[in-house]
Amino acid sequence: MKLNKFFLLIILLFFVTNCAFLLKPVEEDKEKLLITHLKFWENIRIDGIIEANYKNFVFRKNITIKKNSSAIRIDIYDSGIFGMQPTPFISVYYDSVLTIRTPDQQIEQFKPESKEEIDLSFFFQSTDLFAMKDKIIMNHKITIDDVIIIFSDDMKIIEISNSNSSSKITFNYLQDLNLITSQKEKNGVFNIQIDKITHLNEEINRLK
Repeated sequence: MKLNKFFLLIILLFFVTNCAFLLKPVEEDKEKLLITHLKFWENIRIDGIIEANYKNFVFRKNITIKKNSSAIRIDIYDSGIFGMQPTPFISVYYDSVLTIRTPDQQIEQFKPESKEEIDLSFFFQSTDLFAMKDKIIMNHKITIDDVIIIFSDDMKIIEISNSNSSSKITFNYLQDLNLITSQKEKNGVFNIQIDKITHLNEEINRLK
């Protein structure tokens, strides 16, 4: 009887120690996936088509998004004849201040004062997110001030939202990122269908 208990204890110990060893590689794999995904966002250019619906106004235009470690710039284009010589329709530049060039070529600046807006400044330094890797891996979610970032099982960002409002940006993936959707209650929705993604360290010019 004592012998049976001894073997039972050995078997139990075997399973417990193996489970402990198995958990670590899973966490290490998720950490590698998280590193890879955060590097994906460090220097990126996205080219595609934006479809926007704002107060019964609908348009479909070409879009380019550029991001580096300090700024994001978005250019929405009107295509010329046969798609030649596209001209900017709307341009948006964001670092600590949001700058917009409107279709009539006027420049407007907005400081982030409203708590209902999504502040994307955390996006510029991936090391800041990686410093919180343990919480991200455990919960698949992190909250920075009022911004909630949700990660998939393979550690890709799938949603960014604001806890004070209905503002939300979602990211959809097939193998690569293929669709970005932004939505805010009463203020319309837009979809960006992605055609091409590159990771060159491009200079991002301020709007003048």
